[in-house]
Amino acid sequence: MRIMEKTPGNTTDEKLLSHEEMLRALELMIRRMDAIDANCTNGFPLYSPGSTDQWVVSPGGSWVGGFWAGCWWLRAKVTESRSDRHKASDICQRLGNKISADSINRSMIFWYGAALGDIWFSDEHARKLVKEAVAALAASYDPEIRCIPVGTDMGGGKDGNRRITIDTFAPLIQLFSRSECSQHEYISRWHADTLLAACRTDKNAFHTAACYEQGNFRPTDQAGEWSRGQAWALLGLSRAAAQWGEPYLSYARSACEYWRYSRPEPMPSNRLGHPSGLCDPSSSVVASLAMLSLADLIADGEQWRTYAHQQITAIIRSQYFTGFQENGGRVAKGIFWGCCYKTNQGKDELVESAWGSFFLMSALSILVDAIKPGDC
Repeated sequence: MRIMEKTPGNTTDEKLLSHEEMLRALELMIRRMDAIDANCTNGFPLYSPGSTDQWVVSPGGSWVGGFWAGCWWLRAKVTESRSDRHKASDICQRLGNKISADSINRSMIFWYGAALGDIWFSDEHARKLVKEAVAALAASYDPEIRCIPVGTDMGGGKDGNRRITIDTFAPLIQLFSRSECSQHEYISRWHADTLLAACRTDKNAFHTAACYEQGNFRPTDQAGEWSRGQAWALLGLSRAAAQWGEPYLSYARSACEYWRYSRPEPMPSNRLGHPSGLCDPSSSVVASLAMLSLADLIADGEQWRTYAHQQITAIIRSQYFTGFQENGGRVAKGIFWGCCYKTNQGKDELVESAWGSFFLMSALSILVDAIKPGDC
């Protein structure tokens, strides 16, 4: 990989991953993609329990399919390989049948799965899918509740058109930013403001979802309880701040402070109310991406870049990332199995997933200056 030819930079803190170590971890993950691809043939990898390398595969990809294409767009960006780019484009084209799905998860699918190909490589098919996805999502906007609801597909259920959720906050803003239509920007901002009004508390803890009842949104869970939900909120605020400035920039800074206060460890509990339950390292990865974006937007941003670097260092050196130093044992290298996910067994398990791998690869790529913090 050409990026591997770069001269490693010096680090002022020996406890942090060095530039060279981050490149090595990124290379392990890139090589890992070949093994995943071989296991999944023409399907989309959803998750593999632990480090077992036993993948649950989906023909259509559900909401995860865009992340698998995103992994290949990111790989092509890092390696500058034409074959990697073609692979990413091929996977992207397989996402087209999701345009008509009644689900806000289309924002995830087509931001990560198509927009990155348009931005980084001017891929014509990816650009076409982005335009179609934005138009389809805009058509789902409900002026009564001033947002794009969850929708009834991809698990949204019968009340999906009266619910709003935090997990698509960031990709919806980013996807709509690719449109030159002013109405699309209005929709994006109305959605963001409705989401914040429904889910954000004065202490910067976030409810992960809310349901519209009798003229108002009512939260469906305890604010700040779910770690990845809080991380999704941070990521969305960082994207809103980059797009529109204040007041979102202040909200983003305050939410990052809340994260650091409420989750001082890099492997936070999946649910704060259940500290003896599973941890969710992937939530720290998503939060770190938000902090890396925030660092680019404020004068004292270096503290947030350093904090994110510390979180990624802890994760790479933990048992949840295999093959780095001596933590991999006999299992395959480059597996990040720190994603808490409700599996087909009906329970939360720690798994390897396409979205978890994409976000960790993205964080490493930002820290080695291969991509910009706002790119993904």
